[in-house]
Amino acid sequence: MRDMMRVLALGAALGLAGGASSAVAGPDQPAERNVFVMTGRMLDESMGASLNIGGANYEDNHVTGIGMQWLGKPGRFVSLGYEAGAAMRRGKGQSTELWTGAVARLRAIDVAGDWQMTPSLVFGLSYVDAVQPGREAEQVKEYDGDASLLFYLSPEIEFSPQDRDWSLFWRLHHRSGGAEILGGMKGAANANLLGFRKRF
Repeated sequence: MRDMMRVLALGAALGLAGGASSAVAGPDQPAERNVFVMTGRMLDESMGASLNIGGANYEDNHVTGIGMQWLGKPGRFVSLGYEAGAAMRRGKGQSTELWTGAVARLRAIDVAGDWQMTPSLVFGLSYVDAVQPGREAEQVKEYDGDASLLFYLSPEIEFSPQDRDWSLFWRLHHRSGGAEILGGMKGAANANLLGFRKRF
């Protein structure tokens, strides 16, 4: 029964995301689509401490993922849409992650030469088929929780040359129960990832 509820919740999230994208793009607004790949390491840190990219405590767990985004026509300050992705988590153990969520991407900022910086945020749901040994397993034990289906929250900073269809990005890949709303969990897992994105 619990497994069925998880699947239903994930399906509902996909449906809501699709509906949101349709509302954002509209029939006369071309949607931007992009695919991306990313890889990096999981951390034995809270979400806040994970932002210290160079000084954080990294685990021997690696995350490699692929995903796709659909975004509506850019607004004055923000573009809205959704994404879906999948990742393999390997190292002390092996597990598979699937996620989907809404995307809010801010307007690009010129930083140096022809390069631009674009912040964005993804919020949705993440499902894993097994708990990864390390911080995630320790959090499950501490809260006597279930880390299978949790919230997904990922701040991202993208760097791209102007008038090009590719970019590089850093993303904090974060899973949590949202103060024990899902799975009786507070925190769960974090990973610092670097990625490459191609628009089409």
